[in-house]
Amino acid sequence: MFWNNGLTRRNESRLILLVLVMLSAMLLPSFEVHPSLPNIRVDEVLLFGIFGLNLLAFIARGFRFSPDAREELRAQQPVLKWVLILGGLLTLSYAISNFYGVVILGAGYYGLRDVMELVTFCKHFLVITLVLSIDLQEGEFGFLKNVFLGALGFLILFGWGQHFNLFNMNTWISPFFNPLHWDTLILGNPARVLGTFDNPNVFGIFTVVTLSYLTVHYFFGEHLGKFPWLLFALIGLVIKLEFLTISRTALFGIALLYIILCAWAFFYHHRSKEVMIKIGALFLLTIILFATASGDFFYRLTEGLNFSNSTSFQGHMDRWGVAVGSISQSPILGWGTQKYVMTTLVDNEYALFSRRYGFVGLVVYLSFFLLPFIKGFMHLRRQSQMLVHGRSYDLPTQLIAAYVAVLPSIFVYNFMAGIFYNLQLMTLFSITIGLAYNSLKRRRGLL
Repeated sequence: MFWNNGLTRRNESRLILLVLVMLSAMLLPSFEVHPSLPNIRVDEVLLFGIFGLNLLAFIARGFRFSPDAREELRAQQPVLKWVLILGGLLTLSYAISNFYGVVILGAGYYGLRDVMELVTFCKHFLVITLVLSIDLQEGEFGFLKNVFLGALGFLILFGWGQHFNLFNMNTWISPFFNPLHWDTLILGNPARVLGTFDNPNVFGIFTVVTLSYLTVHYFFGEHLGKFPWLLFALIGLVIKLEFLTISRTALFGIALLYIILCAWAFFYHHRSKEVMIKIGALFLLTIILFATASGDFFYRLTEGLNFSNSTSFQGHMDRWGVAVGSISQSPILGWGTQKYVMTTLVDNEYALFSRRYGFVGLVVYLSFFLLPFIKGFMHLRRQSQMLVHGRSYDLPTQLIAAYVAVLPSIFVYNFMAGIFYNLQLMTLFSITIGLAYNSLKRRRGLL
């Protein structure tokens, strides 16, 4: 709510800040401040720095917003109210579980690393409210889209550069990112592309989120009766980029995303010839890319399906077992963050959140993702009833549809890893959540 005053009182300033945050999350590595603290990212410096200056400007004005800011906040109010309620519930769950775990149960102690959990919560909500505060008209979205596509083009080239080790880049550039993962994964056996992320699985799920926007526009955007060849080619490049990560979870996420969107388009467009051609072309493209994937891709895929011998699957099971044992001893309120005495390596975000905040906290966590999903789904149902047969979605509806389509894939990913605590990936997904909220605001979808 403080984005509408101070340095970002103008809509253009907020849009530029969002672009800088997005580019930082997509392209830049984090840097270490202290060994006992998480690495700091440029987008975090931007978000917390400018938010702090805006807060000081609000205090300097005598705790009053300008007339323009009050008008903008009134437009955000129906959606902003729910965002702030979810933020308050997450913070309340955090406080109660830490008090219960440390004081009542007498387990572990509370320290600086536990405080950083609140900083993580705060960052996610700063990103969401920043996106919500922008009046995202066609011109603003066009600028945001072009910047994103430019950064995506760089990631595609960067990923292929890693794959072929162009100019020996995998040696001299690794210290700027994650040297450990770089040595064991991109230079490993099989070699896997990381992009600018710290793990190929994270890069893989980023491609799934990207494909949700591209494919929604492919099926539901306005193409003036022509086949969108350039968009089709870009979808192919992003799918191939996921194959280079050799991420099995992301591959399943793409399959689930395409099942949802193809079925959705099939029924929405009433089995029209145009949509059948698009579904067939997308299926053929995916099959060709899959069939021409590397031997390393198929080796890792088959290794993961052999549950009795898969070291990855067995490692997941071992960590889940430890987490379930802790959850069973305090299922309602959990143990608190306990970062000094309990491992953060659980490989299942639902189990990690349940261990920390109990089933009560897990409900709040799920609500964080499900509220815009449910409201967005209800909006899409209304749109389907109101629109003429086969009519294209407008921009806000496409943004909502992309979030609704991709969330099931994110929920699957969270079974094997987790998005909420990956500060780079979650910054980008918070933008996705914010875009859904922004579109619901324009459609008054949370009233």
